[in-house]
Amino acid sequence: MLTQMEISLLIRLIIAHLLTDFVFQSDSWVNRRFKDGWHSRYLYIHGAIAGILAYLFSGQWNLIWIPFAIAATHIVIDGFKANYEDNTRSFLLDQFGHFAVILAIWVWIIHPGPDDIAIMGQVFLPGTKIWVILTAYIIVIWPGSVLISKLTKKWRMAVIEKETVHTKEKSLENAGRWIGRLERFLILTLVLLEQYQAIGLLVAAKSIFRYNESRDVGEYILIGTLLSFTIAIFVGLTVSLVL
Repeated sequence: MLTQMEISLLIRLIIAHLLTDFVFQSDSWVNRRFKDGWHSRYLYIHGAIAGILAYLFSGQWNLIWIPFAIAATHIVIDGFKANYEDNTRSFLLDQFGHFAVILAIWVWIIHPGPDDIAIMGQVFLPGTKIWVILTAYIIVIWPGSVLISKLTKKWRMAVIEKETVHTKEKSLENAGRWIGRLERFLILTLVLLEQYQAIGLLVAAKSIFRYNESRDVGEYILIGTLLSFTIAIFVGLTVSLVL
């Protein structure tokens, strides 16, 4: 059976990593790593800090291999990351790699028995409920975006044509798409949490930022917003019924 100390060890290793990557690392270090790659001294300094903090936070003074394992894997992961563009994808893959190493080291330290492995499976391997919820988020974020785009296409083209003729101002690239994805994400979350009153606040907040739009643009935004809200609420209520 997993003890509180064993669970605490995993949490402490995670805290050590978070401090390493997000507190004891400046933007200039990151920029130098991406510029110099494997030749950057900051890559190895950063790895050393990761190993030292992991060792200090673990409290496993007899396991002298911990700082070396953490430092070496941290350097390798960040070194490979420096060969790619510094974007969201590389960031998420980088963090996934670090957390996978931490989890592997933690499992190696505690030597879990059959009962412990069963408990860990329940914690780390998602069950049916998690997969249903994950499917709902995927639906509202990506297929929902495509559906709304197709349903509002004729109005969008009319607005774009008018703006091209009357103004030279340009909106942020893909800003509307990301706003829609985020609002559907928030609405689905609120529905699953049964916080329906907060949805009204979200509608009001979005309306405030669009109060100065022309009539046709405002109507187009209102149609897109209502479609976005309808899809998210419908999916959320369906998931609630399934669960």
